[in-house]
Amino acid sequence: MTNGAVKDHIKRYDQIVIYFVCYTLTFIIFTTTLRYTIPFVLAFIFASVLSKLIRRLSSKFGIDQKYIRLPIIALFFGIIGTLLTMLVISIANQAVIFGVSVVNYFTENGESIMFWFNERYHWLISQIENLDPRLIESGNQMLNSALMSIRDISLSLGTAIGKFSMVSITGIPSLLLVIIFTVVCTFLFTRLMVKEPHFLLKYMPIEKEHEGRFIGIFNEGKDMVIKYALSYLLVIFITGMISSVGYMILGIPYALLLGLVTAFLDLLPILGVSAAYIPLGIYFFAHGNIVVPFGLVILWVIVAVGRNIWEPRIVASTLDMSPIITIMAIFIGLKLNGVPGMFYLMFMAVGFKVMQKVKVIDTFAGNAENQGGIQ
Repeated sequence: MTNGAVKDHIKRYDQIVIYFVCYTLTFIIFTTTLRYTIPFVLAFIFASVLSKLIRRLSSKFGIDQKYIRLPIIALFFGIIGTLLTMLVISIANQAVIFGVSVVNYFTENGESIMFWFNERYHWLISQIENLDPRLIESGNQMLNSALMSIRDISLSLGTAIGKFSMVSITGIPSLLLVIIFTVVCTFLFTRLMVKEPHFLLKYMPIEKEHEGRFIGIFNEGKDMVIKYALSYLLVIFITGMISSVGYMILGIPYALLLGLVTAFLDLLPILGVSAAYIPLGIYFFAHGNIVVPFGLVILWVIVAVGRNIWEPRIVASTLDMSPIITIMAIFIGLKLNGVPGMFYLMFMAVGFKVMQKVKVIDTFAGNAENQGGIQ
């Protein structure tokens, strides 16, 4: 390998290290300040989508942009607000009914449940010969303690729901403030982006000769991030939809609420949808219903196994990335720091792909092709 080739490789490694440090600092700053900047981040995302739509409609139908800007923004937030309101009301209603039902069930059947478990425990002990009596007594105390804890937790669920309702009510002013700022900033950002898509360049210390490259990086990054977000929303939607339909077919109540919970549990490492299916299966099996647990096993195979097939394909196809890279980022990220770790590595891979696409970071493959292979 020549000295020039060695210098080129060192330069590429330096680029990777610089990118890793800058990306990590940006990710930390963005995530830690998101609770303060969420209205502006949402407004910028909405405006990016709406400005493109307004420009296309204006050029296609020959309508002045200022006449369709406000109606499109109003229609957009009207549709989003209506759908979210209906979804929140439905889920909140099912959550309250579910919580009250759980509390009532354990209040009425708590003693019977404890008696049933104690009977099974003593039957199991009677099948084992020469067992130390102290071990039997210790196991009995542990079982009773566990059952009492479960009962106390279930009974406190009603109080928790009440407190959550109060917190939600007291949080309405803050939520309304976020919504108002998001709507107003969306209108302002959209108006700016329609007239001047790259208005942010005015507020950045970028020289004229580098503006074209920066615009390329910004556009590629924005497109890939939007594609990534939409692809993951599609994955969550598929999981929730399949689970909700499965619950309805099996006759499980609160299908919409449980489907939503299952969809987000699917993001958890290790457990996934099992965190929803296993407790439901145990509950119905304890009540003598074998059909529902068997149906949940089939549903688990469809969702858990199917998700490992369609998630990498959906994410990789939308981002033009190798499925191997996608799988590695998801698995390693979940192992490192759960869902935040997964997003950290996924966006790192996306950003690296963007930087290579706009030729900010050189590729080793391109270097090898230019030199006809490494000597």
